[in-house]
Amino acid sequence: MQIDFDVAHNVLMPYYDSLWRVVRSSWDDWQSDEISAKFKMSFSDRTRACIINDRMRDASVRLAESNASIQCVIHQQMFVLVVSPDNFEGCIGIRLKKLNADGFSKNQPTKQVTEFKNQLLLPAIGADYDLEVGYVIDAFGQDLQSIDLVCPAGNGIYWKAEITPKNVQQNSLNIIEQDLLQDVVVKRKNLLGDESENTGTS
Repeated sequence: MQIDFDVAHNVLMPYYDSLWRVVRSSWDDWQSDEISAKFKMSFSDRTRACIINDRMRDASVRLAESNASIQCVIHQQMFVLVVSPDNFEGCIGIRLKKLNADGFSKNQPTKQVTEFKNQLLLPAIGADYDLEVGYVIDAFGQDLQSIDLVCPAGNGIYWKAEITPKNVQQNSLNIIEQDLLQDVVVKRKNLLGDESENTGTS
């Protein structure tokens, strides 16, 4: 069963800043001079995605160490942040992924991934609801376009939203009032329903 946007938004408000920083810092690590431009030019898109994913995992582990309501769970190579908010009965599993422009993550079609996207309970993960937080890059693979929060629904998306630093100019009609207390704001994007993930972008 999918979680409604308004419910997810309210319970995840204390976590948005941290989730944004996990993803943004991992992208910044990739962009840094720690990896030479010469090597980056030889890397495939898959290698880049693996490096950024490893950085997101590392940042997530450090986040969980500083916040008792967050647990990192790894099962059959699936890495999930399990968040147990104080103001919520249940917990939310969050996968950290590269997303395409439509909000779909690129996955090996394993049984576990399929069950996660279909919002089925995975006993080893233990989350009541499943979401994905990920980065979207431009068509040239050079710039970070957005950091999105997505509720998968099988081969479709139930809803998606963008997590954005507050100092970026926003359309005020799309900003949830409570966000004004945070360093980042969450802007709901279009409701996609059962749109297929077969979009051609990786």
